[in-house]
Amino acid sequence: FYLIQFFGIIVKNIWNKRENTGGKKNFTLPVVAMASKQDGLTQMKKIVSYLMTRQDAVPFREPVDWRQLQIFDYPQIVKRPMDLGTIKKKLENGEYRTPAECAADIRLVWENCMIYNQDGSDYYRLAEKLSKKFEDKYAKVSNKEVSSAIDDDKVPTLEEKLLFEQMIYRLRAEQTGEVVLTLDQRCPDCLAKVDGDELEITVDVIDPRTFHDVFRTLQSYVPEFSTKNKKKRRKRT
Repeated sequence: FYLIQFFGIIVKNIWNKRENTGGKKNFTLPVVAMASKQDGLTQMKKIVSYLMTRQDAVPFREPVDWRQLQIFDYPQIVKRPMDLGTIKKKLENGEYRTPAECAADIRLVWENCMIYNQDGSDYYRLAEKLSKKFEDKYAKVSNKEVSSAIDDDKVPTLEEKLLFEQMIYRLRAEQTGEVVLTLDQRCPDCLAKVDGDELEITVDVIDPRTFHDVFRTLQSYVPEFSTKNKKKRRKRT
């Protein structure tokens, strides 16, 4: 049974906000971006950059200018226009929550082309070709996501729980607040308000998936600390 105690105005203010709004229903919690998702989106940026630099992908780099091309039926046939340049901007602006959302837009680029152009035409075959190139590269990203999801269902080890506790004590005040907010949203039973400014987090109550997500966030906050612990584990083996 592991208990982590926090002291400080950040945690106290979080709980006071909840009390002032009359309970959990009206308390909006920000979502902390998890490291695994960010890694996947970083890979998607690389894939989009690769596609953008291909000479044969020039027709897909910008929105279809159907007026200039005088294809006036394009808006009636293609209901959801999409292009690689728009996807690149959305990635840069953080508009995708997951790699899968980005992949859906990339697939839409090829699908639109194949819907509008006749099967067997140059543009149709080009869309098929680029679609295959994309799927080959995206398979590596999606496989990592599946592998990560499987690992996240594993019960945390004793060593991971201890490291979880040690990393939390290294956080800055605002980082501690974000972690607490995430736990409150996904696993409120692990939190308990006690005397005054004190908040207790019962690690054993946190479900495996939430634990591993927050664990990765902690590692991103204190990477030097997690690196030191990895070196210690290597020395013991």
